[in-house]
Amino acid sequence: MKGTLFSSIYFQKWVELNTLKSNTVTNYIGHLKVFENYLDLVGWEGELDFDKFYYSKIHDKHAPIDLDFMDGFIEYLHDNKTRSQAKLGFTVIKSFMDLLVDYDLMEYNPLRHFKNPFYYESFRNRALSEEECLKLLKAAYDLDPFFQQYYLILLLQTTCGLRAKELCRLTVSQIDFEHNVIVIDKGRKTKIGTVRMTDALQKKLLEYMNHPYFIAWTKENDKELFFMIDNPFTPADLNKLLDKLRRNARISRKVTNHDLRATMAYLLYKEGTDYKSIQRQLRHKKLKTTLGYLPIHVDLNGYLD
Repeated sequence: MKGTLFSSIYFQKWVELNTLKSNTVTNYIGHLKVFENYLDLVGWEGELDFDKFYYSKIHDKHAPIDLDFMDGFIEYLHDNKTRSQAKLGFTVIKSFMDLLVDYDLMEYNPLRHFKNPFYYESFRNRALSEEECLKLLKAAYDLDPFFQQYYLILLLQTTCGLRAKELCRLTVSQIDFEHNVIVIDKGRKTKIGTVRMTDALQKKLLEYMNHPYFIAWTKENDKELFFMIDNPFTPADLNKLLDKLRRNARISRKVTNHDLRATMAYLLYKEGTDYKSIQRQLRHKKLKTTLGYLPIHVDLNGYLD
């Protein structure tokens, strides 16, 4: 078999080591193909290495595949498969990675302690509380008060909810101030779309893009918005930053980019935004995926007003 996953040592060893019946193996391969399709969709290239899944040029370090990435795959299942197909697909990938960990082919399975979300009507509530949001924003400002790049990232993510790769590949030309939108045409896993900007975000973006640091970085070229030490941000850099901010803010729970995306949905919900508009901002293919982000007991009070 050819493909990112099927040509990897992981699949070859799984075929060799699993103890499943032949018809079950065939069934599993079908679901593994779905995961391979997702890897291709998000632009994975090269030899697959789950323990060195992300790479940061800035820190010259690798980071393993994590729950934030797998959240994107879960969302993909929600959008493209029936509940029964998605439920089994999740189980297959979790079992596949468990075997790799058991045979020391993979250091850690990000799904090992994650319950199958397709047994329930919705995702678990991942939104940050109002207090947590304010703490993160303050930590971002304190860490970077002059340029305020970190503050802008948090503001953008809690109002626009870009996926990690979309944020890292966001360039100047995608910001449309005239129509008050950001065009998502890089790093996406779905078709080209747009997200609306708040007035506060527009103001902060204009300040940021006119800052001497940013002007020196772009040299009037269409470059990525977010960078560190002359290199654009990567998902690994974003994960590292969010972990540093939550530690500085003394937030005990882990904070991922997907948590910020969920927080955006909840904030819109609390402001009275209709479900279809939230779906458009999240760019979900199916409304049921959006509804999974919106349990009625959420208590966020529009901290960005």
